[in-house]
This record gives sequence, C-alpha cells and structure tokens, in this order.
Amino acid sequence: MKSRLCGLIAALLMSSAEAASAPFSHVFVIVMENTGYREAIGNPNLPTLNALAQKYSLATNYTGVAHPSLPNYVAMLFGSTFGSRSNDPSQSFGGDNLALQLERAGLTWKGYFQGLPSVGWNGAAAGNYGKKHNPFMLSSVIASDAKRRQNVVKLDALSTDLNSGRAPNFALIVPDVCHDMHGALNCLRGPGLQRTGDAFIKTWTEKIMASSAWTGNAAIIITFDESEGGDKTGGGGKLATVVITRTGPRGVTSAQSYNHYSLLRTLEDGWGLPPLREATTGKPMTDLFGP
Repeated sequence: MKSRLCGLIAALLMSSAEAASAPFSHVFVIVMENTGYREAIGNPNLPTLNALAQKYSLATNYTGVAHPSLPNYVAMLFGSTFGSRSNDPSQSFGGDNLALQLERAGLTWKGYFQGLPSVGWNGAAAGNYGKKHNPFMLSSVIASDAKRRQNVVKLDALSTDLNSGRAPNFALIVPDVCHDMHGALNCLRGPGLQRTGDAFIKTWTEKIMASSAWTGNAAIIITFDESEGGDKTGGGGKLATVVITRTGPRGVTSAQSYNHYSLLRTLEDGWGLPPLREATTGKPMTDLFGP
C-alpha cells in the first residue's frame, strides 16, 4: 500500500512538473488603444477589464515603449521599434519576427483585424481600419509573401476558427478605432467609447474561453499600445495589462517593471524561441503567467 501511494504521489508530481514546463498551447493577445493605467483600472465604464484584472493577473507597472501607436505594435512582434516615431503606414520593417519564428518551430500564427477589407489587404487605411495597427503587414517579409498574407484576416474569422478547432498557436486580435477605446470622429466618444471597448473584450474573452482552444497552457493577454495625456513613462506611458491563464495564477498583481519587450520575451521563452533584439533584455512575466 505504501509503495503504491508513493508511486501515485511521484506520478502526480511528475505530471505537475510536465505541465509547468509545457509550452503555450494557444496565446491570444488583444491590443486596445491609447488608454493609460489610471484611465483603465478602477474605471466603472470598464467592468469586464477590471473584473478580469481582479480575478486573474494584473501588471501594475507595465509600459509602452514609444509614441505614437505604430512603433509599439512593431515592438510586440519584432522586439524593436527600429527607431520609428511615426504612424506612417508606408513604413516597412525587415528581418525576423515572432511570426517567422513560430513558422520555423512548426507552430501557427494569425492576425485578426476588425475592419480589414479583405484577407491580406495591404492598403494604408479603410473605414475604421488602419495598417498602423497591423504589424504583420508592416513586415516586409510577410507583406511580400502571398501565402503568409493569408494569415492576416478579418476579425469575424476568429469565431470560425474557434468553432472549428483551428485556432492558431498565436493570435493577435486588434479592434477597429470604434472599439479600441481610442476612437475617431464617427465613433462614440467618452464613456460610450469605453463601454464599447469593454464589450469587445467581454465578447472575445468569453468566446475564447468557451472554445476548444482553451486547453493546455492557454492564455489571453489584454494590453494597450500606448497611453495618452503626455505620459512618457518607459517611452510609451504606463498601461494596464491583464494576463488570463487557464491553469496559472489567480488574483495576482505584479509591480515588476514590464513592457512590450517583456511580453514578447515571455512568449518566446514559453515556446522555446530565442529572444529577438530588445526582448533579450526584457524581463519574463513569469509571476503573472506561472512557471
């Protein structure tokens, strides 16, 4: 009896160790816009974001790396802004990035963009969509490859992929300007804009967690590209970043200094990929994700 009990305990310990060291199964990164930490956390117009921050994990000292928007999206994918300080969508960035790393590792990626006119569309802007928020199409390698462009799709395709069990290992989810909390002239303003953004978060986090992709070491990260109001902390201002894991920490806050390079480093470490550029010095967010 004693030997059987010892064997059971050993098996459980081994199973726990294997789970802790397993790579991410699916990661969904939702990027909202131009809202600082103080404007997000504690805001009654953002009940979903704040409930998730309280239930799961919240980084309280996370920053963007630049102003304006575009270089922050580039940083999340490439590990560098390449010195960009512009939203000019004609910019193009070469070299390695997370999507290409995943391909080489036999893993899958996809970008889901609300308002994107068509799959792989490479125009500057259309309606409420802007290429400045699409780092995949800012990659010269991806934009010039017809096959890779098939991974840059409309937001509606995410429902299809979740329902069919074909969600990629890495998904970048970007709302249009009427749902990203930043807004445009034809969008709701003020509290209405914030509530619309919060509803976007609620819709997609619930769909993801109700799907077959929510298995293994799955995670959802909700962050913002940059803050507004002149906040230059860390280069892009202090941001609320919420980490939702299927099996990881609950009710955790972290005051560690993190930024978009830390997020990239965490994902690369989780998939056993070498860190790119500034991600080499980014601090992994292990206290929010778990081992």
